[in-house]
Amino acid sequence: MPAFVYTARDSSGQSISGTLVADTVSEVTRMLRADGKYPVSIRREEQGAASTAVQVPSRGLKISRRDVIQLSTQLAIMVETGVTITEALDCIAQQTEKPVVKALLEDLAKYVQDGGDFSSALARHPRSFPRLYITLIRASEKSGMLARLLQRATNYLRDEADTIRRVRGALIYPGIMFAFATTTTIFLLAFVLPRFTPIYKGKEAALPLPTRILMSVSDLIIHNWMWLLVGTLSTVLVAMIYFRSSAGRRVWDWIQLNVPLLGPMFRKVFLARGLRMLGTMGGAGVTLSDAVAMTRDMCGNSYYRNLWDDVSEKILEGKQLSEPLFHQPALVPRAIAQMLSSGEKSGKLNSVLEQVASYSEQEMRDKITELTRYIEPAMIVVMGAIIGGVALALLLPVFTISRVMAQ
Repeated sequence: MPAFVYTARDSSGQSISGTLVADTVSEVTRMLRADGKYPVSIRREEQGAASTAVQVPSRGLKISRRDVIQLSTQLAIMVETGVTITEALDCIAQQTEKPVVKALLEDLAKYVQDGGDFSSALARHPRSFPRLYITLIRASEKSGMLARLLQRATNYLRDEADTIRRVRGALIYPGIMFAFATTTTIFLLAFVLPRFTPIYKGKEAALPLPTRILMSVSDLIIHNWMWLLVGTLSTVLVAMIYFRSSAGRRVWDWIQLNVPLLGPMFRKVFLARGLRMLGTMGGAGVTLSDAVAMTRDMCGNSYYRNLWDDVSEKILEGKQLSEPLFHQPALVPRAIAQMLSSGEKSGKLNSVLEQVASYSEQEMRDKITELTRYIEPAMIVVMGAIIGGVALALLLPVFTISRVMAQ
């Protein structure tokens, strides 16, 4: 019978390696589980530990977040039923039809078969697996709860994807409406108004002020369109470069949090994601200081990063998580800080973090729904006012000139 080299975790989470003789990998798995060990990787001895892993780019392979969620769900189910990581990865790789996903799964399986940790294999592909995901898997390797923490990581990715989808949905509609209104206005000024110019020529004194302004803007667009195009593109390029700098990024973050209508929505987004990350990490057994540090690193707004920096410093000084949150009412509502304080006093902080995160996410969803409900009619009114105003300025001189000629 062939010999199999295995790596497993005992009940205390310690890594154990050895060799067993059996007919199949499944039989080795049963033998290890019967002995109270959790198998991490199993390979035939003749494969050798020095085999090389699949060659990948220096930054690793990149797959979509949807693919990460799908394969994580499959892995969680298969591991829960007793399938080893290597068997699960090989099985999913055989089923997938996407070459990049297949290559990534084969690389993960090869790395684990060669004796590496699953979390280290995931860390080779940072563009596909976020840091929180890798940390949760690393925690599961110590606690032996891989299936449970895989599901927890998958739920976090799913919630994050849903949040991004809702925010984009709230921003796309007004963006499209604004682009349509701008394009229509430029078309009227550049192509429609010039056809009325010969009619109005020589009658400037009789033209109303809105029409004279539009005629001036139309002349500017027609005779200087190239300079206007170059100026617009240059302004966009300079703005992009500036907002990528540290000072510009902070200005952009301030705009995100303080712009009318959208500011409250972004505040709820950043707070809900931060609390969800803290709750997920705390439930996985990660220390509070490490969880706060990771939340800070993965936060997309500098003002909230400063908040988590302050929280981290206060925790290292021996203070509670909620204490610095009370001093930031603009970023954290007092009600949420109070709930976290109650959770700390009762010794149920992780549970309260999860509940508060769910509460914040529900508030965020309600805010997005409310915002969308108000934005749609507002954009219709604005677009109608712009286009209607231009059309009125075009037709108003007809009545003015007719009245002057009648006199």
